Amino acid sequence: MTREILKEKIERILYECDKHVLRISQAVEDLKSIMPLNKQSYVDLDKDAIQALDQFLFRFAKLQDAIGRKLFKQILILKEDDALLINNMTFIDILNSLEKLDIVKTKVWQRLRDIRNELAYNYDDEPQEMAEVINKIYEEKETLIDIYAHAKVYYEKIK
Repeated sequence: MTREILKEKIERILYECDKHVLRISQAVEDLKSIMPLNKQSYVDLDKDAIQALDQFLFRFAKLQDAIGRKLFKQILILKEDDALLINNMTFIDILNSLEKLDIVKTKVWQRLRDIRNELAYNYDDEPQEMAEVINKIYEEKETLIDIYAHAKVYYEKIK
């Protein structure tokens, strides 16, 4: 893949991530009055709050996926100019390489992934647990957006 094609691919990923960040910001604005949640406030969520919360959680997950599954790898391919090497790396090796570039701390990314997995393993019939997990994700929104911003700045430097 030529460098120009790779940069176009990264630009499309950045565009996708920017949309997710925008939608997260919009949902956060709608959620400010109800966060943080507790067991009762979770149970009492109205239709608008549920829609805003669903939008927030969906976009958080989509942003995390776009960064972790697409952007990180493409930035390393652009930097190293060796797609075969990068494509054969484990995700932890990719994270460690990105940590050396000061894009993301491996432990922070793993913490974000663990929190998201907690959401996947909790159910609506456990309102206290759901409220706690949602609060954790809500608290970490800026962390995820900052990781994206660092990756974007790094890309701008090397493109």
